[in-house]
Amino acid sequence: MSARIELKGEEKVVMALRSLYTSYGYRPYKMSRFEEYDLYAGNKDFLVSGNVITFTDTNGKLMALKPDVTLSIVRSVRDVRNAVSRICYDENVYRVSDRSGTFREIMQAGLECIGDVGILELAEVAVLAQKSLQNISEKSVLTISHMGITEAFLKGISNQEVIEEAIAALSSRNAQAILSLAGENPDSAGSLEKLAHLCNLTGSNDQVLSELENMGADRLSLEELRTVVSLLDPKSVRIDFTAVGGMKYYNGMVFRGYVEGVPVAVLSGGQYDRLLRRMGRRSRAVGFAVYLDALERLLEDRREYDVDVVLLYDRCDDISQVLRRARALREGGMSVVVLREVPEGLRYRDLIDLGANRGGQNA
Repeated sequence: MSARIELKGEEKVVMALRSLYTSYGYRPYKMSRFEEYDLYAGNKDFLVSGNVITFTDTNGKLMALKPDVTLSIVRSVRDVRNAVSRICYDENVYRVSDRSGTFREIMQAGLECIGDVGILELAEVAVLAQKSLQNISEKSVLTISHMGITEAFLKGISNQEVIEEAIAALSSRNAQAILSLAGENPDSAGSLEKLAHLCNLTGSNDQVLSELENMGADRLSLEELRTVVSLLDPKSVRIDFTAVGGMKYYNGMVFRGYVEGVPVAVLSGGQYDRLLRRMGRRSRAVGFAVYLDALERLLEDRREYDVDVVLLYDRCDDISQVLRRARALREGGMSVVVLREVPEGLRYRDLIDLGANRGGQNA
Protein backbone atom coordinates (compact mmCIF):
# COMPACT_ATOMS: atom_id res chain seq x y z
CA MET A 1 0.00 0.00 0.00
CA SER A 2 1.34 3.46 -0.85
CA ALA A 3 2.00 5.88 1.97
CA ARG A 4 -0.72 8.36 2.82
CA ILE A 5 0.21 11.97 2.15
CA GLU A 6 -0.60 14.06 5.21
CA LEU A 7 -1.85 17.48 4.13
CA LYS A 8 -2.04 20.48 6.41
CA GLY A 9 -5.46 22.03 6.96
CA GLU A 10 -4.67 24.92 4.61
CA GLU A 11 -3.55 22.55 1.86
CA LYS A 12 -6.74 20.50 2.18
CA VAL A 13 -8.85 23.63 1.83
CA VAL A 14 -6.90 24.82 -1.21
CA MET A 15 -7.24 21.44 -2.93
CA ALA A 16 -10.98 21.30 -2.19
CA LEU A 17 -11.51 24.81 -3.55
CA ARG A 18 -9.43 24.14 -6.65
CA SER A 19 -11.47 21.02 -7.36
CA LEU A 20 -14.72 22.94 -6.84
CA TYR A 21 -13.77 25.78 -9.17
CA THR A 22 -12.41 23.61 -11.96
CA SER A 23 -15.60 21.51 -11.85
CA TYR A 24 -17.41 24.67 -13.00
CA GLY A 25 -14.98 25.22 -15.86
CA TYR A 26 -12.69 27.76 -14.18
CA ARG A 27 -9.17 27.64 -15.57
CA PRO A 28 -6.26 27.70 -13.08
CA TYR A 29 -4.09 30.80 -13.33
CA LYS A 30 -0.44 31.13 -12.31
CA MET A 31 1.45 34.36 -12.04
CA SER A 32 4.82 35.77 -11.08
CA ARG A 33 5.56 36.75 -7.51
CA PHE A 34 5.98 40.36 -8.55
CA GLU A 35 4.55 42.95 -10.93
CA GLU A 36 5.38 46.50 -11.92
CA TYR A 37 4.51 48.78 -9.04
CA ASP A 38 2.42 51.10 -11.26
CA LEU A 39 -0.30 48.44 -11.45
CA TYR A 40 -0.91 48.74 -7.70
CA ALA A 41 -0.03 52.41 -7.20
CA GLY A 42 -3.04 53.57 -9.19
CA ASN A 43 -5.44 51.20 -7.43
CA LYS A 44 -4.34 51.19 -3.80
CA ASP A 45 -7.87 51.73 -2.52
CA PHE A 46 -8.89 48.45 -4.20
CA LEU A 47 -6.31 46.51 -2.19
CA VAL A 48 -7.01 44.86 1.17
CA SER A 49 -3.85 46.56 2.45
CA GLY A 50 -2.42 49.71 0.94
CA ASN A 51 1.08 48.73 2.06
CA VAL A 52 3.11 47.29 -0.82
CA ILE A 53 6.62 45.81 -0.68
CA THR A 54 8.69 47.34 -3.49
CA PHE A 55 12.15 46.90 -4.98
CA THR A 56 14.05 48.19 -8.00
CA ASP A 57 14.66 45.70 -10.81
CA THR A 58 17.97 45.44 -12.65
CA ASN A 59 16.51 47.51 -15.49
CA GLY A 60 15.58 50.33 -13.12
CA LYS A 61 11.84 49.63 -12.99
CA LEU A 62 10.10 49.80 -9.65
CA MET A 63 8.59 46.39 -8.91
CA ALA A 64 6.29 45.10 -6.18
CA LEU A 65 5.77 41.77 -4.49
CA LYS A 66 2.15 41.16 -5.43
CA PRO A 67 -0.33 42.16 -2.71
CA ASP A 68 -3.31 41.12 -4.83
CA VAL A 69 -4.22 38.68 -7.60
CA THR A 70 -7.30 40.28 -9.16
CA LEU A 71 -5.45 43.22 -10.69
CA SER A 72 -2.95 40.92 -12.39
CA ILE A 73 -5.70 38.69 -13.77
CA VAL A 74 -7.71 41.65 -15.08
CA ARG A 75 -4.64 42.99 -16.88
CA SER A 76 -3.94 39.61 -18.48
CA VAL A 77 -7.48 38.93 -19.80
CA ARG A 78 -8.44 40.48 -23.15
CA ASP A 79 -11.87 41.91 -23.92
CA VAL A 80 -13.63 39.53 -26.31
CA ARG A 81 -17.17 40.28 -27.40
CA ASN A 82 -19.80 37.81 -26.15
CA ALA A 83 -17.13 35.79 -24.31
CA VAL A 84 -16.55 35.12 -20.62
CA SER A 85 -13.20 34.16 -19.07
CA ARG A 86 -13.48 31.99 -15.97
CA ILE A 87 -10.25 31.94 -13.99
CA CYS A 88 -9.40 30.48 -10.58
CA TYR A 89 -6.21 30.66 -8.57
CA ASP A 90 -4.42 29.78 -5.38
CA GLU A 91 -1.50 32.13 -5.01
CA ASN A 92 0.69 33.61 -2.33
CA VAL A 93 0.29 37.35 -1.83
CA TYR A 94 2.41 39.66 0.28
CA ARG A 95 0.59 42.00 2.61
CA VAL A 96 0.20 43.07 6.22
CA SER A 97 -1.53 40.30 8.16
CA ASP A 98 -4.56 41.16 10.29
CA ARG A 99 -3.28 38.75 12.92
CA SER A 100 0.35 39.82 13.25
CA GLY A 101 0.33 43.40 11.91
CA THR A 102 3.49 42.60 9.94
CA PHE A 103 4.16 41.70 6.32
CA ARG A 104 3.52 38.05 5.60
CA GLU A 105 3.36 35.67 2.69
CA ILE A 106 -0.32 34.70 2.67
CA MET A 107 -2.07 32.01 0.65
CA GLN A 108 -5.16 33.32 -1.12
CA ALA A 109 -7.59 31.31 -3.23
CA GLY A 110 -10.43 32.56 -5.36
CA LEU A 111 -11.85 33.13 -8.80
CA GLU A 112 -12.63 35.84 -11.32
CA CYS A 113 -15.30 35.86 -14.04
CA ILE A 114 -14.54 38.53 -16.64
CA GLY A 115 -16.22 39.43 -19.92
CA ASP A 116 -19.85 39.47 -21.01
CA VAL A 117 -21.04 38.84 -17.45
CA GLY A 118 -24.79 38.54 -16.93
CA ILE A 119 -27.17 37.30 -14.28
CA LEU A 120 -26.13 33.67 -14.85
CA GLU A 121 -22.49 34.43 -14.13
CA LEU A 122 -23.37 36.61 -11.14
CA ALA A 123 -25.47 33.82 -9.66
CA GLU A 124 -22.81 31.21 -10.41
CA VAL A 125 -20.12 33.18 -8.58
CA ALA A 126 -22.40 33.71 -5.58
CA VAL A 127 -23.16 29.97 -5.50
CA LEU A 128 -19.43 29.18 -5.63
CA ALA A 129 -18.75 31.67 -2.84
CA GLN A 130 -21.31 29.90 -0.67
CA LYS A 131 -19.97 26.45 -1.59
CA SER A 132 -16.44 27.65 -0.78
CA LEU A 133 -17.54 28.53 2.74
CA GLN A 134 -19.34 25.22 3.12
CA ASN A 135 -16.13 23.43 2.11
CA ILE A 136 -14.37 25.21 4.95
CA SER A 137 -17.00 24.78 7.65
CA GLU A 138 -20.54 23.47 8.05
CA LYS A 139 -21.17 26.51 10.22
CA SER A 140 -20.77 29.33 7.73
CA VAL A 141 -22.81 32.19 6.31
CA LEU A 142 -22.59 34.27 3.14
CA THR A 143 -23.80 37.86 3.51
CA ILE A 144 -24.90 39.60 0.35
CA SER A 145 -26.03 43.09 -0.64
CA HIS A 146 -26.36 45.17 -3.79
CA MET A 147 -24.56 48.44 -4.38
CA GLY A 148 -27.23 49.50 -6.87
CA ILE A 149 -29.78 49.67 -4.05
CA THR A 150 -27.44 51.52 -1.68
CA GLU A 151 -26.36 54.00 -4.35
CA ALA A 152 -29.94 54.78 -5.38
CA PHE A 153 -30.62 55.94 -1.82
CA LEU A 154 -27.37 57.91 -1.76
CA LYS A 155 -28.45 59.95 -4.79
CA GLY A 156 -30.68 62.00 -2.53
CA ILE A 157 -27.60 63.28 -0.64
CA SER A 158 -25.74 66.15 -2.30
CA ASN A 159 -22.93 66.62 0.24
CA GLN A 160 -20.02 64.25 -0.46
CA GLU A 161 -18.74 64.44 3.09
CA VAL A 162 -22.15 63.40 4.42
CA ILE A 163 -22.20 60.52 1.92
CA GLU A 164 -18.85 59.25 3.17
CA GLU A 165 -19.91 59.53 6.82
CA ALA A 166 -23.16 57.70 6.06
CA ILE A 167 -21.35 54.86 4.28
CA ALA A 168 -18.89 54.49 7.17
CA ALA A 169 -21.81 54.35 9.62
CA LEU A 170 -23.66 51.84 7.45
CA SER A 171 -20.62 49.54 7.26
CA SER A 172 -20.35 49.59 11.07
CA ARG A 173 -24.12 49.07 11.48
CA ASN A 174 -24.48 52.40 13.28
CA ALA A 175 -28.04 53.45 12.44
CA GLN A 176 -28.06 56.09 15.16
CA ALA A 177 -25.11 57.90 13.57
CA ILE A 178 -26.98 58.01 10.24
CA LEU A 179 -30.10 59.35 11.93
CA SER A 180 -27.97 62.03 13.57
CA LEU A 181 -26.75 63.01 10.11
CA ALA A 182 -30.38 63.17 8.98
CA GLY A 183 -31.12 65.63 11.78
CA GLU A 184 -28.16 67.78 10.77
CA ASN A 185 -28.99 67.64 7.05
CA PRO A 186 -32.76 68.05 6.64
CA ASP A 187 -32.54 68.31 2.84
CA SER A 188 -31.14 64.77 2.75
CA ALA A 189 -33.13 63.39 5.68
CA GLY A 190 -35.34 61.08 3.59
CA SER A 191 -32.40 59.32 1.96
CA LEU A 192 -30.44 59.10 5.19
CA GLU A 193 -33.39 57.59 7.01
CA LYS A 194 -33.61 54.88 4.36
CA LEU A 195 -29.90 54.15 4.83
CA ALA A 196 -30.47 53.90 8.58
CA HIS A 197 -33.28 51.45 7.89
CA LEU A 198 -30.85 49.34 5.81
CA CYS A 199 -28.75 48.93 8.98
CA ASN A 200 -31.67 47.41 10.85
CA LEU A 201 -33.23 45.12 8.23
CA THR A 202 -34.02 41.83 9.95
CA GLY A 203 -36.03 38.71 9.31
CA SER A 204 -35.91 36.09 6.61
CA ASN A 205 -34.48 36.94 3.21
CA ASP A 206 -38.01 37.02 1.77
CA GLN A 207 -39.05 39.48 4.46
CA VAL A 208 -36.02 41.68 3.80
CA LEU A 209 -36.68 41.66 0.04
CA SER A 210 -40.30 42.60 0.66
CA GLU A 211 -39.23 45.44 2.95
CA LEU A 212 -36.75 46.70 0.34
CA GLU A 213 -39.57 46.81 -2.18
CA ASN A 214 -41.70 48.81 0.28
CA MET A 215 -38.80 51.23 0.73
CA GLY A 216 -38.76 51.94 -3.01
CA ALA A 217 -35.43 50.20 -3.67
CA ASP A 218 -34.09 50.36 -7.22
CA ARG A 219 -36.25 47.88 -9.14
CA LEU A 220 -33.61 46.32 -11.40
CA SER A 221 -31.08 45.93 -8.58
CA LEU A 222 -33.73 44.44 -6.31
CA GLU A 223 -34.78 41.91 -8.94
CA GLU A 224 -31.15 40.92 -9.51
CA LEU A 225 -30.63 40.43 -5.77
CA ARG A 226 -33.87 38.46 -5.49
CA THR A 227 -32.86 36.13 -8.35
CA VAL A 228 -29.40 35.41 -6.96
CA VAL A 229 -30.61 34.85 -3.38
CA SER A 230 -33.27 32.41 -4.64
CA LEU A 231 -30.50 30.20 -6.08
CA LEU A 232 -28.49 30.01 -2.85
CA ASP A 233 -28.86 27.62 0.07
CA PRO A 234 -31.30 29.57 2.29
CA LYS A 235 -29.83 28.13 5.48
CA SER A 236 -26.52 29.92 5.05
CA VAL A 237 -27.16 33.19 3.22
CA ARG A 238 -28.24 36.49 4.72
CA ILE A 239 -28.99 39.81 3.05
CA ASP A 240 -26.88 42.39 4.86
CA PHE A 241 -26.37 45.92 3.55
CA THR A 242 -23.55 46.63 5.97
CA ALA A 243 -21.42 44.62 3.51
CA VAL A 244 -20.42 47.76 1.62
CA GLY A 245 -17.69 47.35 -0.98
CA GLY A 246 -15.34 50.05 -2.25
CA MET A 247 -17.74 52.31 -4.14
CA LYS A 248 -15.04 53.38 -6.58
CA TYR A 249 -14.90 49.81 -7.85
CA TYR A 250 -17.95 47.77 -6.85
CA ASN A 251 -21.21 48.48 -8.62
CA GLY A 252 -23.50 45.47 -8.14
CA MET A 253 -23.60 42.55 -5.75
CA VAL A 254 -21.16 42.58 -2.86
CA PHE A 255 -20.66 39.63 -0.54
CA ARG A 256 -18.65 38.52 2.45
CA GLY A 257 -18.25 35.11 4.03
CA TYR A 258 -17.89 34.10 7.66
CA VAL A 259 -17.27 30.83 9.46
CA GLU A 260 -17.85 30.05 13.12
CA GLY A 261 -14.73 30.52 15.22
CA VAL A 262 -13.18 33.28 13.07
CA PRO A 263 -13.99 36.89 14.06
CA VAL A 264 -13.35 38.43 10.62
CA ALA A 265 -14.57 37.79 7.09
CA VAL A 266 -12.71 34.90 5.45
CA LEU A 267 -14.19 35.59 1.99
CA SER A 268 -15.01 38.82 0.21
CA GLY A 269 -15.84 39.89 -3.31
CA GLY A 270 -18.46 41.22 -5.64
CA GLN A 271 -19.05 42.82 -9.01
CA TYR A 272 -16.31 45.27 -9.92
CA ASP A 273 -17.12 46.68 -13.37
CA ARG A 274 -15.85 50.10 -12.26
CA LEU A 275 -12.34 48.77 -11.77
CA LEU A 276 -12.31 47.65 -15.40
CA ARG A 277 -13.60 51.05 -16.57
CA ARG A 278 -10.85 52.70 -14.59
CA MET A 279 -8.36 50.48 -16.43
CA GLY A 280 -9.92 51.38 -19.80
CA ARG A 281 -11.74 48.09 -20.25
CA ARG A 282 -15.23 47.37 -21.65
CA SER A 283 -15.81 44.04 -19.89
CA ARG A 284 -17.80 43.36 -16.73
CA ALA A 285 -16.37 41.34 -13.88
CA VAL A 286 -17.27 39.54 -10.67
CA GLY A 287 -15.15 37.46 -8.31
CA PHE A 288 -14.09 36.75 -4.77
CA ALA A 289 -11.12 35.73 -2.67
CA VAL A 290 -10.76 33.37 0.29
CA TYR A 291 -8.17 34.55 2.81
CA LEU A 292 -6.36 31.54 4.20
CA ASP A 293 -4.46 33.54 6.85
CA ALA A 294 -7.78 34.29 8.56
CA LEU A 295 -8.39 30.54 8.75
CA GLU A 296 -5.01 29.54 10.20
CA ARG A 297 -6.06 29.16 13.81
CA LEU A 298 -9.31 27.40 12.90
CA LEU A 299 -7.50 24.92 10.67
CA GLU A 300 -4.78 24.34 13.27
CA ASP A 301 -7.39 23.60 15.93
CA ARG A 302 -8.98 20.98 13.70
CA ARG A 303 -5.81 18.88 13.69
CA GLU A 304 -6.17 16.47 16.57
CA TYR A 305 -2.67 15.05 16.07
CA ASP A 306 0.58 16.32 14.58
CA VAL A 307 1.55 12.77 13.64
CA ASP A 308 -0.01 9.31 13.86
CA VAL A 309 2.96 7.45 15.37
CA VAL A 310 6.03 8.44 17.35
CA LEU A 311 8.67 5.71 16.95
CA LEU A 312 11.19 5.93 19.83
CA TYR A 313 14.66 4.40 19.59
CA ASP A 314 17.98 4.70 21.42
CA ARG A 315 21.62 4.48 20.46
CA CYS A 316 21.80 0.72 20.93
CA ASP A 317 19.06 0.01 18.39
CA ASP A 318 19.92 -1.20 14.89
CA ILE A 319 19.25 1.88 12.73
CA SER A 320 18.41 -0.21 9.66
CA GLN A 321 15.72 -2.04 11.65
CA VAL A 322 14.38 1.26 13.01
CA LEU A 323 14.05 2.68 9.51
CA ARG A 324 12.47 -0.52 8.18
CA ARG A 325 9.89 -0.38 10.98
CA ALA A 326 9.11 3.25 10.20
CA ARG A 327 8.81 2.48 6.48
CA ALA A 328 6.41 -0.40 7.14
CA LEU A 329 4.18 1.85 9.23
CA ARG A 330 4.15 4.53 6.54
CA GLU A 331 3.31 1.96 3.89
CA GLY A 332 0.39 1.02 6.10
CA GLY A 333 -0.96 4.54 5.69
CA MET A 334 0.33 6.22 8.85
CA SER A 335 2.47 9.28 9.35
CA VAL A 336 5.54 8.48 11.45
CA VAL A 337 8.27 10.50 13.13
CA VAL A 338 11.40 8.75 14.47
CA LEU A 339 12.74 10.28 17.68
CA ARG A 340 14.98 9.52 20.65
CA GLU A 341 12.67 11.43 22.98
CA VAL A 342 9.28 13.11 22.62
CA PRO A 343 9.43 16.92 22.56
CA GLU A 344 7.00 18.87 24.71
CA GLY A 345 3.77 19.76 22.94
CA LEU A 346 3.94 17.12 20.20
CA ARG A 347 0.50 15.57 19.63
CA TYR A 348 0.52 11.95 18.51
CA ARG A 349 -1.97 9.13 18.22
CA ASP A 350 0.33 6.21 19.18
CA LEU A 351 3.81 5.81 20.64
CA ILE A 352 5.96 2.78 19.83
CA ASP A 353 9.07 2.44 21.97
CA LEU A 354 11.72 0.15 20.45
CA GLY A 355 13.88 0.28 23.58
CA ALA A 356 13.53 -3.09 25.34
CA ASN A 357 14.70 -1.77 28.71
CA ARG A 358 12.77 1.51 28.91
CA GLY A 359 9.36 0.12 29.74
CA GLY A 360 7.71 1.79 26.74
CA GLN A 361 4.85 0.59 24.64
CA ASN A 362 6.11 -2.22 22.42
CA ALA A 363 4.46 -3.50 19.27
